[in-house]
Amino acid sequence: MEHYLENMKTLRSYVNDVEEEAVKRSAEEQKQRTAIVALESDLNLVRSETKQLNEEAEEMLKKKAVVGLEIAEKQRKITSLQTECSTLKQTLELLHQEIASMERILKEKRSYYKKAEEELNYKLQEQQDWFHSHTQKMPVNIEPVENIPSMQGSIEGSMDCALHLQMTEKQKELTIQLESTKLKMEELETKKIALLSENCRNKQLIEQVKHAIGGFPRELREMDLSALEAEHNALLCDKSGETEYTESLQDRINQMKGISDTVECRCGEKYKVELELAGEVI
Repeated sequence: MEHYLENMKTLRSYVNDVEEEAVKRSAEEQKQRTAIVALESDLNLVRSETKQLNEEAEEMLKKKAVVGLEIAEKQRKITSLQTECSTLKQTLELLHQEIASMERILKEKRSYYKKAEEELNYKLQEQQDWFHSHTQKMPVNIEPVENIPSMQGSIEGSMDCALHLQMTEKQKELTIQLESTKLKMEELETKKIALLSENCRNKQLIEQVKHAIGGFPRELREMDLSALEAEHNALLCDKSGETEYTESLQDRINQMKGISDTVECRCGEKYKVELELAGEVI
């Protein structure tokens, strides 16, 4: 009986030890579960942050692509503007030279024709004065002969013949002078018509030049060459600024590529989390 009681005590003690060990193991398991839950929460948080960083990296890559396209488009526009500015400079210089040449030619021809007209008018006035003076003198020379009866019968034939010859010669001279004057007047009229025609052509040419200049943009017509060069330099500065912005985006992406972190579990294991472009978590 005593031996049985001793065995029962030993068994009860063993059971108590087993129960205590079970309680301890249960408590340790609960701690491990709590640690695993906390670790999973940390991992989920890291995955969320990693996903957000990947999305930001992809968004930066998209922005980089858009900025690259904009830079290429602006470079194309700058090249086109450079070519257009060069062409416009040459065209404007040629137009200014042509306008100055035409104005100089018109001024010279206007001066020449004005001088020729004054000379012809002066000569015509002299011939008209000479003709009127001789026309007024002719009857005065004839009247005394007709009013003297004693001489009229004796010299009538010779006087008529001399008067006829004198008047014929003067008429011939006057006729020649009138014909010469008419020719000169016709020549002057022809030159005037030619001058008017040339003036019309020059005006049309000037209008064509103005129309060609009017085809340019209003801002370009109002700007001088120095303003165009300033605008071109401003475009080049914008291009440099965009290049710097693109380089800064690339630097930020490269920095994000190197992001990594080591997470230590409460059980003693370590996990390394790294950021890649594909968005995978290692």
